[in-house]
Amino acid sequence: MDHFLYHGSHTPSISTLEPRSRLHDSDLRVIYLTANIPYALLYIWDSFHNEYDRKYVTGWIKNGITYYEEQFPNQLQSFYGNVSGSLYLAADTEQFHELDTHELMFYSTQKIPVVQEIHIQDVYQELLRYEREGYIHILRYNDATPQRQNELIRLIAEASIIKGNLTKSDSPRARFFQKHFTSAWEYAQRCTQ
Repeated sequence: MDHFLYHGSHTPSISTLEPRSRLHDSDLRVIYLTANIPYALLYIWDSFHNEYDRKYVTGWIKNGITYYEEQFPNQLQSFYGNVSGSLYLAADTEQFHELDTHELMFYSTQKIPVVQEIHIQDVYQELLRYEREGYIHILRYNDATPQRQNELIRLIAEASIIKGNLTKSDSPRARFFQKHFTSAWEYAQRCTQ
């Protein structure tokens, strides 16, 4: 039986995956793949739809299950609803190195031929299907305790908005946080006045 690794992308018709991402804590260029399909789906990021060209993924893998924690109400639907893309399959070979810090995550410094492309019409609906099957746990913001919601608001405000001085900026990053993280944005504004 063949074993595959998966790479999610909004870009269609890729025949070769190229090392364009930076390896954590280094300047080495790599291509990331995972053995976990729902996690790969989270990387189908539509920059036009989300009005932000950097991926903002609040997910992880633990014991083979993907977890996704929303940091504002309906985050998953906001980022992935009506977003299409592709899941790319690559043969799992010795050229992949496992990341010690992230479960079921692999990288390669070499170009990787695509074995198969699977088109995903609506990433959000596909993630909901995997949730029903038990492969992803979605920690919805609206289901979180008020204490956890306040923790998330403070975390985003302090670690991203205030630290990045975004309340005094009109950058795409500032507009992204102002649009989606409204409570954190308001908190950050109060803290920086």
